[in-house]
Amino acid sequence: MRLNITYRRGGVHPRPKLIRRLSGFPVRYISVIILTVLFSVSFAQAELSVRLELPEQLKRNTLPQFSARDRDGENLFQRRHLERMIEPEAKRVVLVFFATWCVPCAKSAMTIKKTGNSLKENGVQVVFVNAGERDVGAIHKWIKQYGDPSLPLIIDNRSQMSGAFGLLEPNGTTIVPKKLVLDRKLKPLFLLGAEGSDFPGVLWERNH
Repeated sequence: MRLNITYRRGGVHPRPKLIRRLSGFPVRYISVIILTVLFSVSFAQAELSVRLELPEQLKRNTLPQFSARDRDGENLFQRRHLERMIEPEAKRVVLVFFATWCVPCAKSAMTIKKTGNSLKENGVQVVFVNAGERDVGAIHKWIKQYGDPSLPLIIDNRSQMSGAFGLLEPNGTTIVPKKLVLDRKLKPLFLLGAEGSDFPGVLWERNH
C-alpha cells in the first residue's frame, strides 16, 4: 500500500487512521502483518486450477480430425468414434491427457474416480487419453490402480492426436496433466493444466 503525504503551510495533513494505529507497533510486527496478507492473497490465487490458452488448432467450433488407438492399442480411433461415444446425458466431455510416469496425473485420476457421481450428476463425461506411451499393459495397470477402468480410454501412442490439437511441445512431447473441456458437440471450451481447489467443479460451471 502506497501512502502519499502532502505538505502545506502550517504543517502536514493529519496522518491516516491506519498509520496512527500502527505507529505504536514495532516495525518487525508491521512487516509480519504485511507479509501475512500478501501470502494469503497469493495462496488463494494459487489454489485455483491453472487455465491455459487454447492453441490455434482448437479455436474453432469443433475438434480437428485426429488419429489414435482404442483402449486395446490395436484399432484405429478417430473423431467419429469419439462422437459415437458421447452419452445422451452428457453436457460436457473432458479429455484427460495423462502419462503413467506423471505423479500429478495419478492424483487427478484418483480425484476423478472419487467424484465420479458428482461428475455424472452435472453432465460431465470423462475420457482418458494416454499421451505418447506404447506399453498398453502398463497403461491399463495405471488406470486400474489410480483411475476408473469403466471410463473410456484413448491411447495416443504416436502423439498424432496431441499434434492435431496443437498440444505438442517443440521436442515432440505433451506436457501433462492437461484437461481439454468440450461441449457435447465437441467444441473446445477451455484447457486446464494443474488442478486447484475448484476442481472438479470447474469442469461444469457455466462461467467457464
